[in-house]
Amino acid sequence: MDLFQLTYFIEVAHKKSFTKASKSLHISQPSISKGIKALEEHWGVQLFDRKGKNVELTETGSYLLPKIEELIKGFTQLNEEMESPQLLNAGKLSVGVPPMIGSSVIAPFIAHFINKYPKIELEMKEVGSQDVVSAIDDGLIQVGFVALPITTEIPYEFFIFHEEPLDVVLWPDHPLASRPSLTLSDIKDETFVFYPNGFSLNPYLRSAFQEIMAHPKIVCRSSNWDFLAQMVAGRLGISLMPHTICQRISPDLAVSVPLVQPHLYWTLALIWKSKGYLSHPSRTWVQSFKDYFKDANAAIQSAASEHPYLSEE
Repeated sequence: MDLFQLTYFIEVAHKKSFTKASKSLHISQPSISKGIKALEEHWGVQLFDRKGKNVELTETGSYLLPKIEELIKGFTQLNEEMESPQLLNAGKLSVGVPPMIGSSVIAPFIAHFINKYPKIELEMKEVGSQDVVSAIDDGLIQVGFVALPITTEIPYEFFIFHEEPLDVVLWPDHPLASRPSLTLSDIKDETFVFYPNGFSLNPYLRSAFQEIMAHPKIVCRSSNWDFLAQMVAGRLGISLMPHTICQRISPDLAVSVPLVQPHLYWTLALIWKSKGYLSHPSRTWVQSFKDYFKDANAAIQSAASEHPYLSEE
């Protein structure tokens, strides 16, 4: 039994003729007759009373006709839905967002996405970059934002959408605050307010200090930019923050100086598994995000391709 045979049955039942059904479906009459016979043999029943050129439904045929019509209708609707782009616009989607990724960077896109795809139920989960990777691996979220570099053994794809330099943040009358620029060697003996161990900026900066044979003295950790700035203002230590974040800090609290050697960057990316199943809402999110940020991404692609952002253990 197949759907073609069921379609033959419906058409013959309505036309009350194998010949008329053949013309309507553009199928040879022997093929239709063979299909109806296969149905009758499959169910062990007689579907039609054949009276010359005309046919009439048997009692069993009359019972089956509305049920088969409903089945074909449901299948047709399902097929249309599967072929429709609207299918991509419904469902649930969980997205991981590290606390330190500024809301000003991705909040406009989130508003844009919700407005464009109101039937996708969006859930934002606040987790660190490395925890984003773990959550995707465990199936708790489908896609997430990370600050690169990250370490993972799972194959991922990522889309870099933002990159900016890190500046040195100091209290206003710090001895180095008036310098036009600073190197990592200039600040290696300072006390620092730093980032939690689960945040990718933490091992990234530690690695940079190791390159100059130094180990930063850390007295405070936080995943909140404002709190870090307050700790700097309170002279607990200096910090390293993205340039745009530094611009939001009141100069009465702290000042920022460009770090020029080495140049260190805050690099943000959207990340998802490159292998395995990716749900329709996830694919919609990824493509929509790429389209939204394609202009910004084009400006940094050449520089980004030179950095080993994604490494394997």
